[in-house]
Amino acid sequence: MTVAVLVRQGQEVAAFGRYLGEILRAEGLVDHELVEVTAAELPDLTSYDLVVVTRMRLAKAQVEALVGYAEQGGRLLVVRPTYLFAVKLGLRPTSSMISPAYVRPRSDGVPSEPIETHVPADLYDLPDEARVVADLWLDSRTSTSFPAIFELGNVVVFAYDLAKAVSLIRQGDPGRVGARGLGAGEPYRMQDLITGYADPTCWHLPQADIHAMLLVNAVNQVSRSPQPRWWYYPEPSTRSVLVLDSDDDWSAPEHFDALIESVEGHGGRITIYLMMGPTKRTIATPEKVAAWRERGHSFGIHHNAYDPAFEGEDPEELMEDVIRKDIAEFQELYGFVPLANRNHCLGWKGYVDVPKLYAELGTDLDLNATNAGPSWLKYLTGSARPMRFVDSDGTLIDCFQQSTQGYDDLAVKSLLTADPAGQAALTVRLMEEKVQRYFGPMSMLSHPVSFFTYSSAYMNACWSAARELGMPIWSADDWAAFTRARDSARITSQQWEGTRFRCEVSGRTPLTLTLPVDASTVASAEVDGVAVEVTALEVFGWPSTLLPVALDPADDRARSVTVTLRD
Repeated sequence: MTVAVLVRQGQEVAAFGRYLGEILRAEGLVDHELVEVTAAELPDLTSYDLVVVTRMRLAKAQVEALVGYAEQGGRLLVVRPTYLFAVKLGLRPTSSMISPAYVRPRSDGVPSEPIETHVPADLYDLPDEARVVADLWLDSRTSTSFPAIFELGNVVVFAYDLAKAVSLIRQGDPGRVGARGLGAGEPYRMQDLITGYADPTCWHLPQADIHAMLLVNAVNQVSRSPQPRWWYYPEPSTRSVLVLDSDDDWSAPEHFDALIESVEGHGGRITIYLMMGPTKRTIATPEKVAAWRERGHSFGIHHNAYDPAFEGEDPEELMEDVIRKDIAEFQELYGFVPLANRNHCLGWKGYVDVPKLYAELGTDLDLNATNAGPSWLKYLTGSARPMRFVDSDGTLIDCFQQSTQGYDDLAVKSLLTADPAGQAALTVRLMEEKVQRYFGPMSMLSHPVSFFTYSSAYMNACWSAARELGMPIWSADDWAAFTRARDSARITSQQWEGTRFRCEVSGRTPLTLTLPVDASTVASAEVDGVAVEVTALEVFGWPSTLLPVALDPADDRARSVTVTLRD
């Protein structure tokens, strides 16, 4: 391991330390180690290229050891240091804060617009030699003279708890559990945790993803040597994918056929969530599902806690039983447990009760976060990327959140009926932004009955544009399987010897390795001694080199990667 992420148990202020490691994993920086800090001592850090100090309280001796480590050439990335730590680093704390703070990056490679944090940020006066990377703002319109992120030689400091900020942007406010913010009445949705909490003036930005970009750029800037990471997709040429799924909603056979045939006409695959309730059930028999699966499509469950047979019982009270019964029945009927799910009417329970249950039952990807109402085609959750859920106490949940930005249902039926070409143009503009700037996936949903009756013009225009933009059309199950495989792939034994970089990689899906070095400086690249072509790409302002690694699902043995730079 070349990056140490220091974490601490038993401190409320340190609860999101492990989640910061999760953000690094989601960004492909998998060669890091979570190192537990105790009250008594600090572990030996001399072997690491970089030490990330997550938010925590440290003893005076530990602070002095970390500062001494930096003074001797060690590299530190420090997240919201304590007052003592800040003083020892040479900062001048003002003993005040902005709460909640906004952050405006200065980097050309990251959008230079204020983004939310939902958390406090400490205010510092900096020594003259400091370099400011991002500034603190009071809101999306009001600047301050204080830094949010800054460099002090071989130390980078974040004045706010980035990990907790990302969790709150993606998942909303746990204090709003069970209340309504979306203005849509029944049912209670995950969007109710965010709408009214998140700043609508920032919804056009993937705010959580931008915070992650700032973290990765800080790693690149301060690490002793360039840190390899996994690219977001299998191929170096892929900049985004279109993730496609569908809610059954009692659609007829001809509706299914029309949707599936159109998806196939665009070279894509789709996941369809089937109704399993007692009153109205899907027409997708086991025989039909088997035939469609043979064609490459996949299926999950549209859990419906609002079925009339429940006679108005509180859906949140029913949700867990409905999900358990549905999955048991689905497995008996169709012979497998779904990889991905979306609930009828996007029904939710608690803060992260639903993904906790999915993690227990074997469902990997939750798609209940949708950009509804005024956030249509925007970033209500501040992210397009899949990432594990985290509970309000910092506990990680082994189920990935994937938000959806484009869809067809009653909320947008009038838009897609009156102006399908105009709405498609807006959607394509969003897709272009992903391909050219953010490299995030585009998740879309189309109901069979909606596609058949009013949305086909809009959907077909979007899918045609995806192909023109080089975006493969994957089912939600395809995306879930790739997300899990990428997450489990490893980068180990990395070392730089002069101008030569070596590492070992392993996994069960083809992947692309990214090195934060300018491709024009690369003389050669090999995987297991065989030359591979490299691709040059600027990634969030950082010149990078992408090279494919043909990992085999049937063979997870380690591959050796060697990159040689020109003298």
